[in-house]
Amino acid sequence: MRTGLVIGVLVVLAAPVAATDSAGLSPEMWDRVRAAEPAAIELAPTPSQGASAMLSLNECIALAFRYNSGFRQDQERLINARRGLWTADQRFYPTLSSQAERSKNPGGTAETDVSASLETRWEALGGGSLGTSVGTGTQNTFGALLSREPSITVDYEQPLMRGAGLASSTAERIRSARSGLAAQELSFYDAHQDLAQRIIDDYYSVLLARGEVKIAERSADRAKHLYDINHAKFSGEGLAQPGEEWVSQVAEIDVDQARLSWDRSKQQLISRQQAYRDAMDRLLLDMGLLPGATPDLTTPVVYSAQDHDETALVETALVNSTELARLELSRQDAVADLRIARSERHPDVLATVGVTNPGETASETSPGTGWFGGVRAELPLLDRRRQERVTGAERSLAVLEQRIVATRDRVAQEVQRQVRAAGSSQARIDIGERSVTLARKSREAAQGMYDEGLSDYLRVLDAEDRLVEAERSLLQEQVQYFLTSVRLRRALGEDITQELPD
Repeated sequence: MRTGLVIGVLVVLAAPVAATDSAGLSPEMWDRVRAAEPAAIELAPTPSQGASAMLSLNECIALAFRYNSGFRQDQERLINARRGLWTADQRFYPTLSSQAERSKNPGGTAETDVSASLETRWEALGGGSLGTSVGTGTQNTFGALLSREPSITVDYEQPLMRGAGLASSTAERIRSARSGLAAQELSFYDAHQDLAQRIIDDYYSVLLARGEVKIAERSADRAKHLYDINHAKFSGEGLAQPGEEWVSQVAEIDVDQARLSWDRSKQQLISRQQAYRDAMDRLLLDMGLLPGATPDLTTPVVYSAQDHDETALVETALVNSTELARLELSRQDAVADLRIARSERHPDVLATVGVTNPGETASETSPGTGWFGGVRAELPLLDRRRQERVTGAERSLAVLEQRIVATRDRVAQEVQRQVRAAGSSQARIDIGERSVTLARKSREAAQGMYDEGLSDYLRVLDAEDRLVEAERSLLQEQVQYFLTSVRLRRALGEDITQELPD
């Protein structure tokens, strides 16, 4: 009998825990997810750091991962999920207890009673548990602690029909914790990518604002130069010879128009400078650094046109979607919840077997080893709460499966949208490059005609405005195309922190 008990216990203890499903993600995607997790996480508060004199895009992203306060909350959740799995996998529970009591009955002498016990319980993966208990019994003196009524008990309990419940199945508890950790790893990867994308958006917003400042500076310089020319032609300053009677070569309205154009260019320059400082402060704050600095951002605005196969990209996105993977993990939990709810309607049969040895007493030897065993059965005849739980679990699973269908459609639509946006941006960039070339030629021609007296100054102002607008529009489209490419890579599940321009 003892041999059969030992073999049965070993078989149950050796039962493997069902590994958490990959949630539909490719192994390559899981590699990317877990590569984003830091080897060590530092959550201790750190003072705000100042920015370096020069920062590349990759350096900004790395600093954000280190100093951004919101990102630390995602790191904390990842740590908690890891510890949750560690806690769920603890299956050995030792307990040491002791008791001492001094009492006196009326008319009697005072007595001291002491006792101690050590209990252990090992939970098997199939829901069973192996327990041992070693007790001293109640003693009157510390010296006789181990010489009177000691006891040793070994027992094993195994649910026979309802072993799938959360309360009775160690394997289900570990599976749930592993599912929770996998879901948190996916959420951490999304948070990692969210922060990286925000830094990329901020970084290129600064580059865009800086480019617009440079365009505004060139426009202001050209406007001032034109004003100086018109003022000189009107007043003769620097042109009239001593004793020469000066006759104005331009109308006063041209001078006024040139002055207005110069003032307007200065106003636009001030606005662009303010936008540049605001964008820089937003970047520094998202990085977790002190605002107010103006480091030189060394990564340029690059444009490289690419062709996209929409059908293949949609298939890739569906395989790599972390949102779909999280929903699949939720579906696995919902299936487990339904299985547990259904098992609660079954009879609860618990088998118990064990051995107890009372050992030696102070006066005689015990008869020997005593075996015990039994089966306890509980049959739920009518419990509407259990039936309602099954029905509710079925509803939750149906709704979740519909969410998975809708999410697949949304993932596909997002890829299609970004592909269309990239194609439209490429077309606008091509048009913008031609527009800048034509605007420069138009401005040079207008300036030449004005210098020759063949047109008025209004044509020059109009050509200048078109050139400024064309240059700004081209820069905006180039930045937008790069950001669209990043969003497309994000939709495909790629790590957007990789393969960035230097």
